[in-house]
Order: sequence, then C-alpha cells, then structure tokens
Amino acid sequence: MDSARPGESRLRAWDELVESTPGCDVGQLSAWGRVRAAAGYAPHYVLVERRGEVIGGAQVLVRQVLPLGALGYVPYGPVIATGVPERACVRDALAGALDDLARHRLRMLFVQPPEGVDDLSGELIARGFRASDACVAPPGSLRVDLDRSDDALRSELGNQRLRREVRRRSWENKGVRVDRGDERDVPVMAELLARTGAQHGFQPYSEEYVTTLLRGLGRHAVLWIARYRGTPVVAHLYTLCGATMRSRLTGFDRSVPSPHGLPGILHWEAMRWARDQGCRWFDLGGLPESALRTLLDDVGDRSSLSSYDRYKLDFGGSPYRCSPAVESIRPAALRGAYDLATRTGTGTRLIRAAQGLLRRGGVGMTRLRRSG
Repeated sequence: MDSARPGESRLRAWDELVESTPGCDVGQLSAWGRVRAAAGYAPHYVLVERRGEVIGGAQVLVRQVLPLGALGYVPYGPVIATGVPERACVRDALAGALDDLARHRLRMLFVQPPEGVDDLSGELIARGFRASDACVAPPGSLRVDLDRSDDALRSELGNQRLRREVRRRSWENKGVRVDRGDERDVPVMAELLARTGAQHGFQPYSEEYVTTLLRGLGRHAVLWIARYRGTPVVAHLYTLCGATMRSRLTGFDRSVPSPHGLPGILHWEAMRWARDQGCRWFDLGGLPESALRTLLDDVGDRSSLSSYDRYKLDFGGSPYRCSPAVESIRPAALRGAYDLATRTGTGTRLIRAAQGLLRRGGVGMTRLRRSG
C-alpha cells in the first residue's frame, strides 16, 4: 500500500482505470479523495501494477476517530481491470494488502465492493474479514439502460402520468423550466436540501460541502434544477463515472405549488442528457438491502417498499446487487464491544452515527457528539 500519495502519473493511471471500468463509482476517483480530505479524511491507495500498468487497486479513505483510533472505508472498491488474465493474482494481491492495512494500521475497515467481484469478498473473508451490514455505501440500486431511443425509454416508465408528460412535453407550457445548473446555483441546491431535510428529519449537507463536491469532482459532477414560474422546486446532483450517471443528492421543496411529477420530469431530462454524453447507464442512486431482497429474491411484496423506492421503480430500471460488503474490526475486544453495542438501542444509535461519520464527514461527527 502507498501510505503517501502516489505520484501524479500513477494517480492519472488509477483514475483512467476507474473511469474505464463499467459500473465504477466516483468514490474510487482520486478527485473524491480530495473532496473527502476537506472533511478530514486521508486517501490511501493500494495499487497493483503489471509492467508499469495499473490493473487493480483501491482507494481507502481513513480518518482518526477518538477514542477508537483510525477507521477506514472503501466505497465501491477494490477495482480490477476488465479481462486481465491474471485476475486471480490481482484479487489475491488486493485482498492481502487490505488485510495488512486492517491488521497493522486501522482499528476498523469497511469494504463495499462494486458489482461482480464476489470472489474478492470471499477472499477477504478467508483472510479474517466478516460479512458487514455497516452500509458505508448502498448495497445495490436500480439502473436504466440508456442505449435506447426516447420512445423505448418512455415505454418503460411505470407512471402513466409521467409517460404522458414526457411524450407531450406539456410542462413547457405550464411555466416549468428544467436545465443544468452550475456553481452559481449551489445556494439553491443547499436551500432545497435543507427543506428536504426538515421534512424528513435529517441534517442535510451544507452549502460549503456541495460547493466542494462540485469543484472537486469537476466534470464528474453535474447539477440539474427544475423551476416553476422562476422558483426553484427540485434539484439533483449527479455524478458520472464508468459510463454511469448516478443520482447523488436530491432537494425538493414540496411547499411550492407546482405541476405534479416535477422530480420525474427532471430525471427524464437528465437521463436523455446522460445518454447524449455517451453514458450507458442511469443509476437511481441506491436501494437498501430490504428492497433488494424484495426485488431480486422475491422476499415480501412490493407494497412493503418505501414510497421513495417505489418512485425509483417508475423509471423502469433493473435492480442489481453489489458484491457482499465485508469488515475487519480489531482487536477482538473492540469487535466484541461493537457486536454488543448493536444489541442495544443506544449502541445502535452510536454505531449509526459512526457510520454516518464515515459517509458524511463533519455531519456524522456532529451527530456522534450529540448522541454521546
């Protein structure tokens, strides 16, 4: 593992691998490491090379959390180049390096691999990791295949009203405007996030964080805003990587009287734009394991899904599950305390706060302190 930041040429090679591997997420780009550095994380890299070519690796985001010590997580990694003949060797090298990191430098390491690397999860478990439900990244999602015409995309929309709206484009005569935003629109996005947070009872990302995200990710992030008669109503921040455009942040002011289905109209326009930019997939932004069990394993009924998860189904996407998440918690005493905490209400709240710290940075720390 490179405990120091690799040279720029190696980072460029790593980013090229991440961008060219289908299904990869911005969470493995070095730009994301720089964004998270603003929240107190240090990006570490495990890179596997063949004759100077990077063919596998992982970006591990590490943060000191008192009194626990160093915690790390790997969102949608490690990444292995498609079609490499030495895949098993690359897998074993990555698993060994992550195991070494977990044993000697971190108290806790959470890994959420991308889709299609179940053998890597298995190799980590063989080395002492265990299955994890920490949810440092969504375990799966819904994605729409964009390699189709407007008519084909429209035919799969599950909401009849939305299907009718996008066929007629009637919103254009109702005072609705949907277009891309830029950094000047960050205050708008932040305000809509705040209104969504107030409605659903969570602390939203700050305007400063959204600005850092847009600046740090550059061409890998795009903001879309829907306005009704000049008033912003809906905003989505999407990320782009691995031929996929993924919904990342959503803000919606329900108090503004506006035509029905405005969030769906925004998604539709963003989908078409993503296709025109060369993206193959449009990802609706994550599903919990409970929804994946219903959609992929036929456990339970779709009526049990949350309203937001049912809304995602309106776009006709196909559900998928990432490879199993794993974790390493050492020493054994800490692992025992962690397991014991999961059995109590207070402990569960503290653990969820710590998980929030890993995923959200400073916001999670605020919650952790309040819980304590």
